[in-house]
Amino acid sequence: MSGKKIVVFGNNGRHPAIKAIMLAVWQALEDMGKDVLYCDCMDNDSVNDVLDLMGRQEIALGIGCGGGGMSWGKSGGGTLFTYEMSDVPHVSILMDMPYNKCQGGPELPCSRHICIVIDKAACEYFHYAYPAKADKVLFLPLAGMTAEGEHDIFAVDKKYDVAYIACPWMYGLFREGMERPWRNNETHKYIVSLLDDAADYLEAHPENVLSALKFILKEKGFEGEAYLRKMLPYCWDLLLYIKTWRRVKGLELLVRNDIAVDVFAAGWEAVPFADKLRLHGGVSYEESLHICAQSKILFQDQGEFNYGANDRTFNAMLNGAVLVTEYSRYLDENFINGQDLFMYNWQQGEKQVRVIHELLQDDCRRVAVAVNAYGKASRCHTWRNRVQRILEAVHMLYGVDI
Repeated sequence: MSGKKIVVFGNNGRHPAIKAIMLAVWQALEDMGKDVLYCDCMDNDSVNDVLDLMGRQEIALGIGCGGGGMSWGKSGGGTLFTYEMSDVPHVSILMDMPYNKCQGGPELPCSRHICIVIDKAACEYFHYAYPAKADKVLFLPLAGMTAEGEHDIFAVDKKYDVAYIACPWMYGLFREGMERPWRNNETHKYIVSLLDDAADYLEAHPENVLSALKFILKEKGFEGEAYLRKMLPYCWDLLLYIKTWRRVKGLELLVRNDIAVDVFAAGWEAVPFADKLRLHGGVSYEESLHICAQSKILFQDQGEFNYGANDRTFNAMLNGAVLVTEYSRYLDENFINGQDLFMYNWQQGEKQVRVIHELLQDDCRRVAVAVNAYGKASRCHTWRNRVQRILEAVHMLYGVDI
């Protein structure tokens, strides 16, 4: 790759983590000694510089969040596709499941494309929704980061006992008692019935939307892939519902068990039990890392990443907080429940979250768990770890030696 660069595309975007994560990818590449530049997609000069380098065939690889860095609106109208002008391999890091309509990338016809997914179920979804890219998917949960300036995370004053850092997502769903969105449109009654059954299943089991749909269809005798493909357009509605439901019910678990929690996210003032929460409002991604460092315990749901993990998982570990999280098969395979972290599910959660009381009364045990988790996360779940896998995949698929 002599003389060619890697370009990392970043911007503030709709998701508060996008810029921070893409800067972490850029920093990891630079720390590895790679010739890398960061392109701010909101800065015209930065974009034009990268497009100029691509026109001169001086870029070897592009990395962005979702569709970031793959397409640009032309001043005179139309769209310029980066991968068409120079056939540069592009890596898309997906922040959520591929059926989340707030992100793009997988649908673009880039021939040398790798999509990073943070849950193994997303790999299977590509098989049905994007078959041409199904063999180019790479499963890599989002990595964690350490709060800037915190050199000894175990010496930080832990002023929060239990912290929670996530918005309730789709606020409107719980204002009227968690109404299921597919009941408010013209969805056929047969589809409504299937979606209701899938939602019931998701409320009781630590599974993702695709797994729930497959289970319900099989239970009803719909064995063929054609049936599942017909249900794929409804994955978005199920995602909207279950992510919100699990976040609301997760905090309800704490409230019912007399566990005080400091909540750092906007929107929670609308829930019926808001008076039981310590509401701090929204915070930036960088601030959230410091909150992890200042917390004894970070509590979270997995959204629907029940065979994967989000970045909060490893942010907690890398900043010295004990993680109490909804069950994930991936976490169960890579960490020891009760020794590195604590997991709850939707059938026994009432009992399982009570471990928080025990941890707050036993500093030695709590710190031992935090140290165990920190060791594993710092060895295996940093952005340098993830970037190394990305470079290996690019080389294996496209022969680009970076």
